[in-house]
This record gives sequence, C-alpha cells and structure tokens, in this order.
Amino acid sequence: MQHRTGRYAALAALLCLGLTACQTLPPPSTLPQSQQQALEQRGSDGSFEGAFDTAQTFERFNDPRAIAYYERAAAATPWTFHNTRAEQALGRIWISGTLRHADSPHINPAPVLRTSWRRGERWSLAAANHGNPYAFHDLAEAYRERGDARRALRWELRGMVYQRYASSSGLPGAIAATGDAVHPLVARIQRRAAAGDADAQVDLGALLEKGVGLPRDPARALQLYQRAGEQGNVFGQYFAGLLLGRSAPGVDKDTGAAAHWFARAEAQHFYMAAPSYWKKAVEPPFFIFSE
Repeated sequence: MQHRTGRYAALAALLCLGLTACQTLPPPSTLPQSQQQALEQRGSDGSFEGAFDTAQTFERFNDPRAIAYYERAAAATPWTFHNTRAEQALGRIWISGTLRHADSPHINPAPVLRTSWRRGERWSLAAANHGNPYAFHDLAEAYRERGDARRALRWELRGMVYQRYASSSGLPGAIAATGDAVHPLVARIQRRAAAGDADAQVDLGALLEKGVGLPRDPARALQLYQRAGEQGNVFGQYFAGLLLGRSAPGVDKDTGAAAHWFARAEAQHFYMAAPSYWKKAVEPPFFIFSE
C-alpha cells in the first residue's frame, strides 16, 4: 500500500512540474487595440514606409490584414526599388498560403489562407520583372514544385547571369551533362526562340552565355538578348547591358552601348538597371582566397 501511495505521489509531482512548465510559456502575442489603430493610421498615410512597416507588423502577429498593407506598399508612389519588396512578399504569401510566422507557437494562430497560384505568380513575376533577384529564386522554386521544368530553368538561368555563378539546383547541371546531345528542354527553347518568343530568346541567350547544354557563345547570346530587348523584353535589355558592360569572349566591352540598354530597362522600372546598380554589376568579380 505504501509503495502504491509513493508511486501516486511521484506521478502527482511530475504532473505539477508539467503544469508549472506549461504555465511558464508565454501566451500567444496579441496587439493591443490602441496599437492596431495607430498602425492602421500609419499604414494609410500614403507612404511606402508606412504601408510596408504596418504590413510587416501585422504579419509578425499572423494578422491577415498584412496582405492589404503589402498591396498598398506595392502601389505606393513615387515608385522605387522598395516596391518590389512588397511585391515579393505578396507572391510568397499567396503561393504558400501562409504568413511568415505561421508555425510559431508563441504568436496568434495563423489564419487559414487559401493559396492562390494565379495571384502568387502574378506578384512574384511583378517583383522579378522589376529587378528583385530574390523573386528569381522564388519563381524557380515554385515552378520546380509544380513540375514546370522549362519555367524553373528560365528563372535559374536569369539568376545565374545576374549573379555570375552556377545554380545550386541540379537542373542546369543535368542539362549540361547531356554532352553533345541536345537536351529536350534546350531543343524546345530553340524552337520557341526561332519563332520569335522574346522570353525564349533570353533563355537561349543565357544558355549560350553560360555554356549550359550548348557550346558557349557570348556573341550569339548578345544577339539574342538584343533581339528580345528590341521587342521590349526587360531581361533582354538588362542582359545585353550586362554582357556589353562585362565583356566576354567575342564581345568587346562597350560601356556606352551598355548604358543605352540599361536605360531602356530602367524605363520599365527595372531598378537594377539604374546607374548606381549597373556600374557595380559590370565591375570585375573579385575573389579572396584564404589559406
């Protein structure tokens, strides 16, 4: 009997410890009503900063009002590169169907959002076409998850040209590994480019510039970028500027011609084509080797 009583006492002690531990966890965070009102006033002042800061605060508390304020931030004028941060956030939210802190146990339970591929793709493309490099990665990943290898490759290639190094995913490597045989994806891009598709011309140019799946040919890549750029494709314009500004085998450095293409891309709100950005982008890469 004493043995059983001792066992019950031990279980009771453990239960008390468990309850005490539970009680020490902070409750879900909640914004005070007065702070919510102040936030909404700031978010409605017409500035990007007011709308974006409000959106981020609401998102930190898993409040779906974040979406409306990100939309205000994306539309804020005068337009700057900051607008693309709001566009990228909206793409992320709609594609995933979650707010950033959805899994946090110490914040209000995240609302159940219905994913919307159409909205997410639209906002992510807006961010990418305005020069947000993080959106390149978002789109490549999203298309890979949907099984759309051609579009996933497109955004991986654009990231590779912009960043000047190889992709971390296996798709470009798999294409390059085909050797002399033309990969079916590459053949499809070639057909679309020949038919005048500006995006495919940029894709083919990137394959040739980086030597992925085809022999490296920067001069031919430049021709394709320029052809796409003449059709108004912002990546054709920007990549033509990069290639002329950086130079490559068969392409002489021509800063004046590069500036012309960058100006055309900047006119389409491609913020990385502004002089303060492109002049750094065409500088030689520097490598630091440590022992």
